[in-house]
Amino acid sequence: MTSAARQNTPGQDLLASLFFLALGAAIVFVGFQVKGSSANCGGETMSAGDTCVSYSGGHQTGSKNLDEQKSSNSTTANVAFVIGGLVILGSAWSSVRALGRMSGSGR
Repeated sequence: MTSAARQNTPGQDLLASLFFLALGAAIVFVGFQVKGSSANCGGETMSAGDTCVSYSGGHQTGSKNLDEQKSSNSTTANVAFVIGGLVILGSAWSSVRALGRMSGSGR
């Protein structure tokens, strides 16, 4: 039994690329939101002297002071920027390829 792989049309590829472009932009947006926010613990804004304690399954799994929470937010934001940026670059490259196929100049 022979199975032929289904090839997407250039329009389908372009639509998928635009979806991932929006997804990458949303990830970068979340990074900006995290970077610009004050240190949070369970939805409450932390201030000097506060400690944020995290629990999982009823057991304490960690605690962070204000500076540690700010550092964690910064790391999270930077990861979001990198991942979002890579998704945007990949989708832009895919969009260019799809547009090239649509115009007949692609391979």
